[in-house]
Amino acid sequence: MNVDAVQDDLLDDEIVQNPSPYYAMLRDHHPCYWNERWRGWVLTRYQDVYNALHNQKFLADRITPWYENRLNAEERDRYKPTYQALRSFVVFTDPPDHTRLRRIFSRAFTPKAVQTMRAITEEYVHWHLDQWADGMTVDLNAQFAYPLPANVIASIIGAPREDLHRFQHWAEAITTLLLAGVGDETRIDRAQDALIEFKAYLKTLYDARIDNPREDMMSWLMEVQRSDPLLTEDDVLHSCIILLNAGHETTQTLICNTLTTLIELPKELDFLRANPQSMKTAIEEGLRYNGPLKGTMRLAGEDMELHGRKIRQGDRILLLMGAANRDPEKFADAERFIPTRDPNPHLSFSHGIHFCLGAPLARMEAEIAFNEILRRFPKMEVTTGIRWEPRILGRSIEAPIHLRLG
Repeated sequence: MNVDAVQDDLLDDEIVQNPSPYYAMLRDHHPCYWNERWRGWVLTRYQDVYNALHNQKFLADRITPWYENRLNAEERDRYKPTYQALRSFVVFTDPPDHTRLRRIFSRAFTPKAVQTMRAITEEYVHWHLDQWADGMTVDLNAQFAYPLPANVIASIIGAPREDLHRFQHWAEAITTLLLAGVGDETRIDRAQDALIEFKAYLKTLYDARIDNPREDMMSWLMEVQRSDPLLTEDDVLHSCIILLNAGHETTQTLICNTLTTLIELPKELDFLRANPQSMKTAIEEGLRYNGPLKGTMRLAGEDMELHGRKIRQGDRILLLMGAANRDPEKFADAERFIPTRDPNPHLSFSHGIHFCLGAPLARMEAEIAFNEILRRFPKMEVTTGIRWEPRILGRSIEAPIHLRLG
């Protein structure tokens, strides 16, 4: 690859389908690179990405500048509901707002709450796999990877299972916007429609729990709201939206990416089938090797210099965790999938104050799912070609993903 003529199109199909050579070239020759097409800086080395995730001079709130500076008055009025929702998502906030929202949001992910979800997860895994049998061809995404975490998350929220099809529609529209999907000029409008409908739906659950609280996240947050005058009804509803959206999206993509990777590595797959106790480290390796997120975005909070390049206050900065996770300076044999890799300090769940609160739940769901799939089906074959979706921030396989079971 020509190291001087750097490809600015992050959605070039060659890069989307096989990003590793591009990442290696950037790490080696352009560790702090100005991407003219994207209009921002790109960081790819592990230590740089790690440091940025821990440095509060790299701001997470990119929603307010987008709304205030990139939209005209008519657009600001039109997309005000989207702005109001996204600005209260904990992933887009900085201290002190982030500190307050994260403390509230963490109520859903206490060790006790996650342990409660283990029995629910096992029940759903068994139910879904009971529908499968040797000789069948199944859609991994539609028949397992999506409904499993969606069911678990819906249980946490307290939403009925029969409404899952509605969540899928809303989540797809919101995810396309948040993970920089391409090819849909209506994605902001679609995301706004989804946010409005999602919020109205959750408001009915909220109203039902005013006088009849339950053992679910909605009720827990409402309990906090009664004693915290800073917590609003919108905070509760928006927290549930991001939980349902991010909580199932991450696990869904982790299952699809990692299982298809393992099927292409029969020795590693046989090893895990014979050694289920190694599944925890294999999941961490799946997160490192082909994690659900390629990157995350920050804004420079002040002027700074990195690798001799002058970054100005307000500049966009893309932290490519996918590149950092394959940095040979941090990971030995970084281009290999090693199911027993330990330690494995990947950045796929972010790091620092924005470390993913749902990480323990995603890990637990994936561990139960993979051990049960490998136990039941000694042979699996991917019968569709693997193509990756054109997203700047996310890394997921285009649906459907057909598996032939043996």
